[in-house]
Amino acid sequence: MSGERGDGCAFCDALKRQDGPENLIVLREPDAMLVLNKYPYNSGHCMVVPRRHVTALSELSVEETAATWGLVARVSDVLQGSLGAHGVNVGVNLGGAAGGSIEHLHVHLVPRWVGDTNFLPVIGGAKVLVELLEQTYARFRSALQDSAFGDGALGDGATADSASADSASADSASVDSASVEPGEESE
Repeated sequence: MSGERGDGCAFCDALKRQDGPENLIVLREPDAMLVLNKYPYNSGHCMVVPRRHVTALSELSVEETAATWGLVARVSDVLQGSLGAHGVNVGVNLGGAAGGSIEHLHVHLVPRWVGDTNFLPVIGGAKVLVELLEQTYARFRSALQDSAFGDGALGDGATADSASADSASADSASVDSASVEPGEESE
């Protein structure tokens, strides 16, 4: 794969490993991939990443641009459909001054729910997430398999059976706070 770097780029390094909750790659396509954010703002916070290592939008080929933004559109639909988000913030941080922390172009998708903010992030500097990353990963895999995503390619030969196994595994690791729906607050 041209443009792949191994000198500390988190996305290029993740591409070298097997897909799964450990490397957070939910979906690989020929020119783009879907990755969960390791430090999510909300449950379901994910990123669409061109597979080739580029740092600027202008470096993408026409095909990579279409693949990246096409995947952004489809994932946005999944977030608002199957995963139940009321809205989605979509953004790109170009450069460190803009908030970029990984020098590999990526597009953030942050699902939002009415009332999903409260005093904790403002006053306490803490954010309560309603599910573990492994559970979010399993929900995404299942939602992508069930959606009209086309050939159902979930990366590295994954099938609906493996997505169901992922879901069952995550369900068994649930915590009390995971039973709270996104956007709702627990007592």
